[in-house]
Amino acid sequence: MKVVIDRNLCDTNLAFCQRCSAAFIRNPEGTDRLCIRDIVDDGSDLLTIVMNTDGRVLTIELSEEERELASVEGWEALADFDPALFRSGASERWRELRQLPANH
Repeated sequence: MKVVIDRNLCDTNLAFCQRCSAAFIRNPEGTDRLCIRDIVDDGSDLLTIVMNTDGRVLTIELSEEERELASVEGWEALADFDPALFRSGASERWRELRQLPANH
């Protein structure tokens, strides 16, 4: 399964994002989240997360072992950089998205 996440669509702080992502990684077919842009069944046994955050695109392929870690610690435990602790501007981005045509 491949999941595309855009942290720019959510203003939560990093601690909340870690808890939210841990719950999502534990159960990716569970509750929908504002930051999820796409979920694709790619036929792989790995959970692939493609995340837009802090001006970067982070791609993480999670084996079962890594998924267990991330389901407790969140995605940040597997990142190769220190993500921003606080975020802002999501409401502006949602207003911009609302203006796009429905078939976009």
